[in-house]
Amino acid sequence: MNKIFTFLGKPRTINHQIANRKVSWLELFYDLIFAIVIARLTDSLLENLTITSIGYSVLIFGWFIWGWNEVSGYFDNHGNDSIINVLIINTEMILTGIGSLFISEAIDGEFTRISIVLMLIELLMATVWFGLAYFDHIHGPASRVWGSVHLFSLAIMLITYFIGNVVLVIGLCFGLLLNIFDVVAANPRLAREYDQAEMEHQIKDSMIERYGLMTMIALGEIIAGLYETVNSRITSDTIIRFIICIILIALIAAIYYQVLGTLHIILSSSIATILTGWLFILAIMFSFYMGVTIQMVLRYEGTVRQMMGNLAFVLSLILFLAVIRAIVFIGTETEKQENKKLITGYLIIEGIILVGIAFAPTIWFLSGAVVVLLIMITQGRLLN
Repeated sequence: MNKIFTFLGKPRTINHQIANRKVSWLELFYDLIFAIVIARLTDSLLENLTITSIGYSVLIFGWFIWGWNEVSGYFDNHGNDSIINVLIINTEMILTGIGSLFISEAIDGEFTRISIVLMLIELLMATVWFGLAYFDHIHGPASRVWGSVHLFSLAIMLITYFIGNVVLVIGLCFGLLLNIFDVVAANPRLAREYDQAEMEHQIKDSMIERYGLMTMIALGEIIAGLYETVNSRITSDTIIRFIICIILIALIAAIYYQVLGTLHIILSSSIATILTGWLFILAIMFSFYMGVTIQMVLRYEGTVRQMMGNLAFVLSLILFLAVIRAIVFIGTETEKQENKKLITGYLIIEGIILVGIAFAPTIWFLSGAVVVLLIMITQGRLLN
């Protein structure tokens, strides 16, 4: 057994933190698979756009991004260039790629095949956490709790798999919620662990960088989707709309990355850390829905769907900005109370303006959104 571990290597222990850790090339390579996931979700949703399919897209996105967040968090605390860690991240990447093949049928309501992949991801993470407990005695108690929660979630999915598709969807929802909030079960052990190792509860800069890269991928997929939409009917009007949309996405990215460089997130507990991490994930999700809805705006111009696209894009953008504002409150130096109220008031006013211009013709709606975002950037609404 020792010879096997000598060959495969061991994960880094929780108390072996690396100051100013840089994201490895392997993590960056792994992140790229999510360009496929987001593209498949966007295309499938636009082909079958209903309230039900939107709900399914949230579930599918949630499962894939949970897997990414789990592996990324593991690597942030335990990553190194050992063979065992290379195998873990590549296995997760392969499973994510296979799962993306079944996204279209899952959006249509058929979860049989994609659920098998999700169960394999669940089993992989349970194995990772139980294996880590063997190597890392400090982190072991919490790791065993996480592994147990994942096995319980896996059991629920297996049972519902053999009952039927409708019950399977319920099982997947319940399993995802268990995975997201597994930190609640492990929190007492994590508190002792952090006291023992004299560590701070924080979202490290390297993890913030990973969230930023994933948001970049989501925003990049918006541009790729816009190109495909405009390419089907190239006219002077569509080119003008395409240019305005590119400027709009660039301004959204500017707001996000302007905020990202100011963050230093120290928190009071593991629960607060996990929940703050999920704020970043919500920003990624709203970026994805901005991509879906802005394509609706261009594809269905002059129809009821285009107006629905306008309103849905505005809603996604407002929620995106609200999440960023929440992250700023958490991750920057304490602001004066009156400034917090003032900035929140500005965001509400700008949100109302965005809703108002959603009823304007397409080019005026897009141009108006650009102007609002320019004002936010120049006056530093999100930062000051």
